[in-house]
Amino acid sequence: MTGGPSPRAVAIPAAPPKTARGVRWSFGAVLARQGFQMLCAVVLARILGPQSYGVIAAATVYISLVALLLDQGLSAALVQRPDVTRRMAGATAMLNILVAVLLGVVTWWAAPWIAQFFGVAELEPILRLLALAVPIKALAITPRAMLSRNLALHRVGAADIAAAAAGCAAGIGAAFAGAGPWSMVYQVVTTDLVCSALLLAASRGPVPNFAFRTVAPLFRFSFSVFATDCLAYFSRNLDNILVGRVLGVAALSLYGMAYRILVIPVQLIGQTVNRVMFPAFSRAAGSPEKVAASLVAATRLLAISAVPLMIFVACAAPELVGLVLGPEWLPAAGLVSVLAIGGARETVFYVTPSLMKGLGQSGLIVRYETLAAVVQVGGIVIGLQFGVFGVAVGYSAAGFILTPVLLRIQYRLTGVTATSQLTAIFPAVHAAAWGAAGYWALSLATVGPWHLFAGLALYAALTLAALRVFHRRMLSGYLEQARALIGRPARRQAQTTRGQNG
Repeated sequence: MTGGPSPRAVAIPAAPPKTARGVRWSFGAVLARQGFQMLCAVVLARILGPQSYGVIAAATVYISLVALLLDQGLSAALVQRPDVTRRMAGATAMLNILVAVLLGVVTWWAAPWIAQFFGVAELEPILRLLALAVPIKALAITPRAMLSRNLALHRVGAADIAAAAAGCAAGIGAAFAGAGPWSMVYQVVTTDLVCSALLLAASRGPVPNFAFRTVAPLFRFSFSVFATDCLAYFSRNLDNILVGRVLGVAALSLYGMAYRILVIPVQLIGQTVNRVMFPAFSRAAGSPEKVAASLVAATRLLAISAVPLMIFVACAAPELVGLVLGPEWLPAAGLVSVLAIGGARETVFYVTPSLMKGLGQSGLIVRYETLAAVVQVGGIVIGLQFGVFGVAVGYSAAGFILTPVLLRIQYRLTGVTATSQLTAIFPAVHAAAWGAAGYWALSLATVGPWHLFAGLALYAALTLAALRVFHRRMLSGYLEQARALIGRPARRQAQTTRGQNG
């Protein structure tokens, strides 16, 4: 392969019923989970204010690290490996549990040091209580992997939705009862309890055992994934760590809340697509043409779904922050604008790690994440000299610097050229630019509480009009690909081979 398929030559067949149902459930689960988590975060933020909410932001940084260490990349190895026995899965589950107990002990012991590092004494008892619940989180890892491997994403989705709803209810209830930052403990523990119970029931095990020799074949791939995830955690959380350490937890709460805006499209849209694309890439590894076509289609779907949304958030950040979080949080508006643009880029290229993992390119993953860590850390450290806004700019700029590398990786693995990928992305950017221009023009003419809603209507109208006028074929192709992805055959399937971009 030398040139790869361009967006004008990609036809996406209807997804098999099992995959289609998985896409629908995966999207619903991510939407519900992120919705419940954001609702809980907003309620806690409004009740606590930036200073007290910083305790939760600091705890979240450490809990994210614990969640990463729990898995060691074994769940991805279970999904990627062609043949997996129940005995192997059971041994993996036991290994997860043992690691969880160890991490719980380490967390209990390290809690005073972590609290001192961030300068927040209240963080110590919160982390110690969360340490006791770490094994509960581990129980869900292997069942989730086995269900995902079998594309039983509807079962995973149902568990995630129920767990997110229960956790949100517990967290908000605790907040209104006056629990303060401890509300996070109620949310996390309830979510993990419900999720683990439902996934264990859905997967019917596997039963933990001590046959650790059966897990040995997973280690080579899992180690690469684990090393990659560690590098990714370091590069993506160093900003939070440095902001909390150098600028204080009040600045960390502002940055952390703005960062949630960045991860919304990544988790809502990117993870939805990647939950299906990772196993799909793995199964299609022997057919380069299918892999290439799926990559272009996924990029187009990600771009048109994320870019207009996040450009609007960037434009309307002051109004959105004031309406949702309250006037105390208005200093976060500039951070939201910058990170929203970075989030759009990250969502579009979020498919690349799944491509590398699906094709078994573990060494390439490690090399890329090493480079990404160096670039992102450099951007964050430079930005830190200019305060919390500089950190946001440095983080987002580093992502754009890495974009040519990601395009090169995609070309190397699939033959899809950078021109083809950028052509697939351009219509979404172009249409969003029209919407942004309209919102900006309206902001010069009107002020007041209705500006946000009038601006949203104008932005949506101009964006859709630009897609219809300048990119009609692309819009039609996008709709047909969306139908195909969810298992509804396109009415004009033959026409998709003649053109997807206007």
